[in-house]
Amino acid sequence: MYSYRSVIILISLFVFFSCVNLQKKQAPQLLKGDLLFQDLDADSISNAIETVTGGTEKLSFSHIGILDYDKDGNPMVLEAISKGVSLTPLKVFLQRSANASGKSKVVVARLKPKYRDRINDALNYGKLLLDKPYDNVYVMGDSNYYCSELIYEIFDHTKDTTKIFQLHPMTFKDSKTGDYLPFWKKYYQNLGVEIPEGMPGLNPNGMFQSSHIDIVYRYDKE
Repeated sequence: MYSYRSVIILISLFVFFSCVNLQKKQAPQLLKGDLLFQDLDADSISNAIETVTGGTEKLSFSHIGILDYDKDGNPMVLEAISKGVSLTPLKVFLQRSANASGKSKVVVARLKPKYRDRINDALNYGKLLLDKPYDNVYVMGDSNYYCSELIYEIFDHTKDTTKIFQLHPMTFKDSKTGDYLPFWKKYYQNLGVEIPEGMPGLNPNGMFQSSHIDIVYRYDKE
């Protein structure tokens, strides 16, 4: 039979572990149309993108996708990657940017309620673009797509003309020196095209700062 002291200890331990569990933030139910901002850090081009787009906020996102569900209810990410516009299982998407602790460097954002009625039309249009080539020149207006361009274009093809994300002149220069990053100079030389400095475009770091979205979850902080 437990002594009074033993009972008090057991109750205290139960309360302690219950509080610990409550403090662990559980991943919310992701919704169709949620935006997944990803810090890849997987290769030199990801680092080069982050270097010229991080801005004063020192953001480090180099990729973005948008969540959808297939006919069986499986979460999929519509994204533009090296093989083209693709639907990727969410689990695969998250594993792609797992850090040393196994936590994915992904932050989930959600459109503010007034814009959410555009999601179905946006995703339906996005699925028409599946298998379109990746835009490795980062110039908008053709039939190739880079990650941010894809998200911009699918929402731009809905009936609502409100711009959720804004285009800005692109730069490929080091903000400290004002010179082109050596990576970008070599990158565009290999492609045989001029660096599209100043042309309209957008990037995950700039999109992350949109006033039309709310941050709902961080996988790297779970």
